[in-house]
Amino acid sequence: MRLALLHSPLVGASCWRAVVKDFAERGIWAAAPTLPAWDRVEAPFYGALAAGVAAQIAAMHPVVLVVHSGAGSLAASVVAAANGGVSQVIFVDAILPHPGRTWFQTAAPSLGASLRARVVDGQVPAWDQWFPPGALAATLPEGEARETFVRELTPTPLAYLEETAPQLDLPVGWAYLRLSKAYEDEAKVAREQGIPTLRLARHHLAMMTHADEVASALVNLVRGDHG
Repeated sequence: MRLALLHSPLVGASCWRAVVKDFAERGIWAAAPTLPAWDRVEAPFYGALAAGVAAQIAAMHPVVLVVHSGAGSLAASVVAAANGGVSQVIFVDAILPHPGRTWFQTAAPSLGASLRARVVDGQVPAWDQWFPPGALAATLPEGEARETFVRELTPTPLAYLEETAPQLDLPVGWAYLRLSKAYEDEAKVAREQGIPTLRLARHHLAMMTHADEVASALVNLVRGDHG
């Protein structure tokens, strides 16, 4: 079992650090590839970001690709770029692939309007600024993990959020791990399609605060033990 844990384009790779450590203690190989920085990629962004991930996992094949949050948008592109190197995809509190649609078309209209109103120099604010003051602090306790997570946050190009996802199918099996109620609709879609699905009653960044539970759930989904 080899797992590549991919962070959302809106945050950094440190969000998976605790789960990588937990897997290492279990003797399970896992790594958290880092998406290319925005100043190193150009449109079309989906292909450029996916190519960067594929290059990092090339020596690890085959891997289970685990995508969190906004990284769900990139899942099909990464699988295609990996050229057979991904055996399965697990979506973790993640949006599902949306070929032919933009990120804005997957988001709540109120959030989209708020972000468009706050664009500066073609970029939307860093992810932690999307929410009321104190929201992140209520989820992540003070300490090095939160400080590192916040340091990695940067503004996101509006052009990425407006880019239409490529018309790509997901040619491998997939599963869904819901961490928070905010992603219940996605978990329901997966369940209704007969997709292996697990739910944890935690929060969107539970892999940082409850790494053992998230790691165990991922193992169960890889092994097909999903209740």
